[in-house]
Amino acid sequence: MATRNPGGRADPSALTALRERLADLKPRLVKWLLSSVAVLGVAAELIDPVGDALQGQQFLGGSFAAVVALILFDAISDTGEREGSGVDVLSTLSELNGPVNEAFQEPHVDIYFSGFTMETLYGLIRDPLMGVADGTIRPKRVTLRIIVAHLDLPMNLPGALSPHPDESGRLVFGDSEDNRERMREDYTLKYWRELRALLDRVRRHDPRIVIDCEVRESPHGPQAKLYILNEARVFHGWYGIEESTFERDGRVHDFLDAAGLGIKHGDARYFGWTVRSGTKTTRQVARSHLEWFQNLWDVLDRVKPATPVIRNPVWEPPQTPPASGSPH
Repeated sequence: MATRNPGGRADPSALTALRERLADLKPRLVKWLLSSVAVLGVAAELIDPVGDALQGQQFLGGSFAAVVALILFDAISDTGEREGSGVDVLSTLSELNGPVNEAFQEPHVDIYFSGFTMETLYGLIRDPLMGVADGTIRPKRVTLRIIVAHLDLPMNLPGALSPHPDESGRLVFGDSEDNRERMREDYTLKYWRELRALLDRVRRHDPRIVIDCEVRESPHGPQAKLYILNEARVFHGWYGIEESTFERDGRVHDFLDAAGLGIKHGDARYFGWTVRSGTKTTRQVARSHLEWFQNLWDVLDRVKPATPVIRNPVWEPPQTPPASGSPH
């Protein structure tokens, strides 16, 4: 039985659980009804008293006809859940702008991200935050939880490419300290500075808005990125891998890049799921991503890098200068 809240309305979570339970029972009920019809049908043919009883009871005959009709209707109708319900397939990063903008229309905005350097995240939330800063978007609270890769330890991806010692023309990959330094300065730290400046602007426009923003560094490499919007919609995308070059201090370096934008496999770049889907499987996928992120976030609260790239990982509101003539 669905529980009810103080206002008398059924608890949505209880209703969802009830629907899922009925969905699980549905195949068994249909199988039981079919079996019952089959058994009684055979009995009516083989056992004369049963056949006579069924033939002589119009109500019972009508009931069987109704049961058979319902079973056939269930088999051919499209009243069940559609497997694609609540699933998004996006072919470009720009298609994520719509869901992100929708998330910022809520009074409480929660944006969670796990990726490599937060470059794509900043590109997605920049315009909505500008809207908050100029007053066209008015959330009461904005929470940003950001997980990025730690770039102060050796890694193979992105990493250096060099000729194989056997002179076969093959390449070998390994760590590139120059590349890690480039990514620390030109990506992770750059976008963190820009995000903090934008949040400062939001706070100056509306000192009442509650802003909670923190970055945590993880030992994971660039395999996939995850966006979670208001704890309801999740979007997952894979990093590509390709050979590339960069120039630093007048030298051209060959390296193996974890491509986050330029490369796409097939027609899809991001897959999305929502916990509000009408499909149980889709809801389970979405919830598993939420729990995965929460687990990593909690671990990284206790486990920190010895030399963090971001030394001030929590955004702090800018200090308000003292009013003119006030004591110092």
